[in-house]
Amino acid sequence: MNLLYLKASIKKLYILLAFLSVTTISYANDSIPNTVFNNLCKNSDAYITQSFTDVVYYYSWPSNKRQVSIKLKMVINNKSGVEEYGFLNLSNTIIRKLVSFDVKTLKADGNIVELDSNVVFAHHSTKERSAQINYPIPGIEPGDTIVISYQYAENLRSHELMDFVDPYMYIPVANYEYTIRTSPKLLVRYKSYNGFPEPQIVTNDTLIYCVFKMEEVNAISENKYTCLPCELPYLYYSMEESTSETKTWKDIYNQEFNIITQPILIDSRKSSYYKKWKNDVNGTAKDSSKFYQFELLHADILNTVEMDAIYTNEMIKSNGYFLKEQRFDPISIRRLYRQILEDLEIEYYAVFAKNKRAGQIDPYFIRKGEFDQIFFAYINENDVLNLLYPHEIDHKYLIDEIPTSLYDTEAVIVKPIKSEKINKSDKYIGIDLELAEVDSVKAEIINLPGMDANNNYSKHIVYCDVNLKEKATTFKSKYSISGGLSTDIRSFYNMLNKNEEISEYYDAMAEYDDYENPLIIDTITNSKLKPHKPFTFSVSTEGRLEGALSFLSDSLISITLSDLIQHSQIESEEDSIDLNYYLDYSFTDYLMFKIEFPCKIEVLGYENYNNDLKNNFGEYSFNLSFIGDNQLVLQSNYKILKNMIPKQNYDHLKELNASVKEAQKMRLLIKLKDTLQN
Repeated sequence: MNLLYLKASIKKLYILLAFLSVTTISYANDSIPNTVFNNLCKNSDAYITQSFTDVVYYYSWPSNKRQVSIKLKMVINNKSGVEEYGFLNLSNTIIRKLVSFDVKTLKADGNIVELDSNVVFAHHSTKERSAQINYPIPGIEPGDTIVISYQYAENLRSHELMDFVDPYMYIPVANYEYTIRTSPKLLVRYKSYNGFPEPQIVTNDTLIYCVFKMEEVNAISENKYTCLPCELPYLYYSMEESTSETKTWKDIYNQEFNIITQPILIDSRKSSYYKKWKNDVNGTAKDSSKFYQFELLHADILNTVEMDAIYTNEMIKSNGYFLKEQRFDPISIRRLYRQILEDLEIEYYAVFAKNKRAGQIDPYFIRKGEFDQIFFAYINENDVLNLLYPHEIDHKYLIDEIPTSLYDTEAVIVKPIKSEKINKSDKYIGIDLELAEVDSVKAEIINLPGMDANNNYSKHIVYCDVNLKEKATTFKSKYSISGGLSTDIRSFYNMLNKNEEISEYYDAMAEYDDYENPLIIDTITNSKLKPHKPFTFSVSTEGRLEGALSFLSDSLISITLSDLIQHSQIESEEDSIDLNYYLDYSFTDYLMFKIEFPCKIEVLGYENYNNDLKNNFGEYSFNLSFIGDNQLVLQSNYKILKNMIPKQNYDHLKELNASVKEAQKMRLLIKLKDTLQN
């Protein structure tokens, strides 16, 4: 091909690309064709007429580069829109890579006001330059249109040449467009989900150009239970070298699993400590089953080592080094588990999984960024699959315990097919830093287990003793948590214990919310963790009950139920929801207070206090009863039966929470009879 022909071809192509971009933008500016969507836009605080993202990938020695250009055109409808959306928002990651930005306000009277970029950055000192920009755009009024354009560029490693595309925002978007440009040296691999439209593609000898478009995109309101990829259209794409082959699960095993699990055999001086530790722990159990030996070793790790952050200078240290230090990190603990499993000749699987609210794993389109969890599994002597999740900095996992975000999700387990015994040199990363590779693997899709509301429970039983003479109430209590609640609450308190800053934040939040727990714990008398499913943790305490019981007179006591009834409820503050609720698990939250008085009592209006509600997604019951003539028993039971609540059944959740609120509003009046000062 001669140079003149090549130049002419490129010129024609760029004219075509310019035409596509201009016509698309023009359509986005001027057309909101659907009457229903048009009304939705007019009734919103603001709406976007155009969202345009253009991404260019190219190679510039010594790395790949991505250049991203973004243009948003937003109409502000009212004062609330001005207050909520009249800002230039740029994240700190974009600011560090920013090439240019331009902000214009198209006034309703036809004037154009430009925002001076120097004014924006003048409000950020040198120290703050890396902080997020959240700058108010001056002079915005209802009826104005804001046009924000900016461009940033970044260097990428080969495994970062990918992205997820979705058009959703908190306000309606009339027209959304995402384009990709690259040379034919890179292939664009993509897959759309949940009905995301197929792209328009233009290719020739010098360029690949993809246009992904959606029109009339409704606003979406998220919450912490939302799973956007579970319901809404989105697209995944990656850039691959034209000579590269499609990835297989063998590639994933050899590369992504091996690199974080293969033991290191470079620091030989400390590696002998591993053998000594294994022999000391197993002791007389050396003749026991290999699975029993593994349980002993796992228990010792659980009880004796600490978890810490990853330090670069320790990345090539042996397991013996970390055992001697009695300290591991999230990668070295994986290497230790793998070495133990292989030494005990326990065949294991690599498990690749994905957090529930990141959407389902796609086992048929193996891609970068597809899974965010890698751990082990093995089949025990009872032919049952055991899951082995490595410890994290804030939590030590028991055998068969996994993060609750993985409950009831699909995963892929991958096992090497071995034709002969593996040599010792092939089990470790040696001085050459080469990973061992397997020739073939077997991959299966499994459902990771969850637990139901009968196993995921919180049970708090409080025995109170009322002292009329001192006008005080003491208590003894037993608090038990099980299943997913045990995992989550133990993780949370471990995090608070290790992170002083976060602990202080939650202390401040508690003061800000002005909530005082009426149960003042003076002594913890006992605590116990059962190391097998459902991982029940129980703690016994003694203390004082303050604030919930008010001594109105010598013969009349008031009990405020809002101080006593505090459940872990699923939020339902909105009038309606746009998306389903995806919970990690269903659960039961049970409270019981036994309050003993030193005399006979009568509860005024007793027949009005009991409550019992059941629907398809939950249950709530409140019951007041007596033991003898001087003990009052209060029971409150909140139960969520399903781990997914569809948006069309949101009213069931609101009904359930309203029932709890009604119980909390009640105040019990206790009349004391034949009082004897104790």
